[in-house]
Amino acid sequence: MSFKYLAAVAAALIPAGPALAANLLVNGGFEDTPTLPLLYQPLAPGGHIQHYPDPAETSQYVPSWTLGDPSVADLYRAPVAYTLVPASAAEGSQFLSLNWSPLGGVILTNSVSQGFVLGAGATGIDLSLFMAVEAGFDGSTLQAQILDAADTVIAQSDLFTHLDGARTWSQKTWSAALAPGAYTLRLNGTGNGNAWDVLVDDVRLEQVQGLASSVPEPSTWAFMMFGFLGVGVALRRSKPSTDRAPSAALR
Repeated sequence: MSFKYLAAVAAALIPAGPALAANLLVNGGFEDTPTLPLLYQPLAPGGHIQHYPDPAETSQYVPSWTLGDPSVADLYRAPVAYTLVPASAAEGSQFLSLNWSPLGGVILTNSVSQGFVLGAGATGIDLSLFMAVEAGFDGSTLQAQILDAADTVIAQSDLFTHLDGARTWSQKTWSAALAPGAYTLRLNGTGNGNAWDVLVDDVRLEQVQGLASSVPEPSTWAFMMFGFLGVGVALRRSKPSTDRAPSAALR
């Protein structure tokens, strides 16, 4: 029996690793193209901002998401030649600004949300996203909330902040225990006294499954026994025989 066959049998006895969890959100990277024309807005001395104009309907800005106030949000497409925000997205080429405003010296709070469903066996969620803020406004915050079917907040993260300076992104993660059912993820961004304060990109929400039983199923036991039997037969057949006639040198 060949070594290749034995390796294949042994590999079949090793449980496969868990599959990568799917993102429960649609358009989590804000890459879907809005139905708005792209604009280049000159800004001195920072160059230009490549973005989609406001005001607009929510579906035109970020398909599959709902903005609390579309008039103070904006969607940017890299490259962005503006010295106070990242030049490129954390993922793909587009990212969301929750707190756009033509006014300075104001504190704006805005939200973006999307519904999701946890299937059978779910015990919770893992959230991952990238955050940035306009340079000089490190006090801007972002918070994740989970709402139930009655729009009641049943779980929320601590306040996320970004302290890494201008034109950078930082990843934020959060986990919460949740049973199977329908929910809404809401991200609340609060600016710190200026415009374009809270930027968001690459939002991923994954379902956490309950721990699998450590006792193999009967079918698994049968498969394992069949594999061990095959290995035993292969080794028996490959064992050298001791009943052969002595060689001519020993006669």
